[in-house]
Parts: sequence; C-alpha cells; structure tokens
Amino acid sequence: MSRTAAPRIVLTVCALLALIAAGVGWLYLLRDASALAVGPSVPEALPLQRLAHGDAQPLLRLVVAWLPAGLVAGWLLRPVSPVLRATIAFACVFAVLIVAGAALDGVTASETLMHHLGDQPSRAATWIAAGLVALGSLVIPSVPRQPAPRPDTSADATRLGVERTAAP
Repeated sequence: MSRTAAPRIVLTVCALLALIAAGVGWLYLLRDASALAVGPSVPEALPLQRLAHGDAQPLLRLVVAWLPAGLVAGWLLRPVSPVLRATIAFACVFAVLIVAGAALDGVTASETLMHHLGDQPSRAATWIAAGLVALGSLVIPSVPRQPAPRPDTSADATRLGVERTAAP
C-alpha cells in the first residue's frame, strides 16, 4: 500500500459516512417540507419517527434522498471498477443503516442495540436506501487507469555506448 493510499481510504470512509448522514438529512427535509409524497409508503424509513407514526415515507422521497448520495459515492469510488464501487457503496450504507436503525430502535424502546440488531435486515427501507446508493454509484464513469510508465531503454543504450541502427 502506498503512502497516500491509507489517508485516501480514511478520507473516503469519512466521506461515505457523511453522505449517509446527508441522505438521512435530505429525507427528513423532504418530509418536513411535505414534498414529493408520491408512490407507495415505505415503512420504517425514518426509525426515530416510529413512535410518532411518521417513520413511513413515500418511495419518491427515498429516491430523491438516496440516489444523489449514490452519485457522490460513485464519484468518491470512481478509481475502482463499477461492480466493486456498487458493492462497496451498498455494503457501507447497508451496514451503517443496520447499526443506526438498531441503535435508534433501542433508544425509542429503552433497550440495548443488540436487542434490535436482528430485526433490521427485514426492513425494506434499509434495502431500498442501500440499493439506490449502489445504483447511483454506477452512473459515474470510472477513472481510466494510467498505464505504468515504460522505462526509456534508448537512453540506457546510449549511456552504454550502444547506438541504434536503422533496420535495413
């Protein structure tokens, strides 16, 4: 691993965490603005709103909140292949939302996180959010890899006193 790879990985992970927070934030803003109330209602999209019965959100709100997060994830992960990029984006969002959902459920029920961890994978909102981020990450084109520079053998040959001859 190069000297710049470790800091780049740490910054990418921090940026992915920030974009997950931004996706949740956008979902709350859209809900508060009563915007884009179109499509079927997805239950438990906002786990902290469960007690107030405001956790279910229309599908279009999820799309508008999470797809742009996927575009940003795609831009952050553009040096890797599209399949790996979508897999990383999906896994990060899914894992964070699973843990966050369990923690929020624990808070609202005054129970431990571990008590609610097993319930999280059955929530459609978590799968939809992670899937939309993965889908959005695929829109961004990959950065073409630069080929490794080839050593200039003509300079070495001249230094050794060998000259090139033209082919007959």
